[in-house]
Amino acid sequence: MKPRMRIAMHSALAIEPTKPPVVRQPVSSTPTQSPGKPTPVITGTMKTTSPFGSLLQSLNTTTAVSSTPATVNLASIFGPSASLAPTSLSSAMAAAAAAGSSAATTAAAATAQSPGIQALVTSIMNGSFQPTYVTDPSQLQETTPVGTDYMPNFYYASDATANQLASLLGGTVVQRPAFGQQQGWTEPLANFIQLPNGQTFNAADMAYYARCGDVGATQLTADLTASINEGAAWTSYYENGGSMPSFGTGYVGAPISGMTYPAGSIGADGNVINPAMQGTKT
Repeated sequence: MKPRMRIAMHSALAIEPTKPPVVRQPVSSTPTQSPGKPTPVITGTMKTTSPFGSLLQSLNTTTAVSSTPATVNLASIFGPSASLAPTSLSSAMAAAAAAGSSAATTAAAATAQSPGIQALVTSIMNGSFQPTYVTDPSQLQETTPVGTDYMPNFYYASDATANQLASLLGGTVVQRPAFGQQQGWTEPLANFIQLPNGQTFNAADMAYYARCGDVGATQLTADLTASINEGAAWTSYYENGGSMPSFGTGYVGAPISGMTYPAGSIGADGNVINPAMQGTKT
């Protein structure tokens, strides 16, 4: 049996406030008479600390009525309060509007970024690209010569992720087997991205790099370029055959045609520079 944790019980302390003593002052039955005023008659004692004392005293005291009507300052009721500062309020509203305008401008600039590698780099680094994978087993089932089996889902990006990638890179989503098909095997179709230049690669390959934003924009640009170039080569091999692709250590390849790259990111050989390989002989 798990030991039970005792919870300390706290009692509220009700403290009765100390009442001030009632001060009683005798009131003279013959108060000083003002010239021209009848003498009021007040007997007994009165609590001067009571809030009704002054009212009772006023009711029992004859006061002179002025012949001049009192002036009522209606402006104090309906006019602007003296505590309001229109100028300060206007300034605050203007500042808030300016801040909102600045945020809207920033969001619009991010949205207006041209599709390509840099748009994907930005989305990875600001966290707006959060890929998901197929989780429904029925969509991962494959048929083999000996029965049925299931493909690992890290080869299968979800439809939402594939569509976001296509939008960021300026391509379209196409579906095809993740690998080459052998006789007797039928594999589920995976989401691929086809770029305008014809390069086609598995969307799941690019989805992997969503976790690599901490390497920095320059390294991420090189990694994404390498993934597209290598993925497109493998896709072509699965579809058309030929020589099996082979890539050297640190391979990135040429910049993806139709996409812009930051200044200084392309080397003298025309390939995108891999920062991780700087100073390393290849």
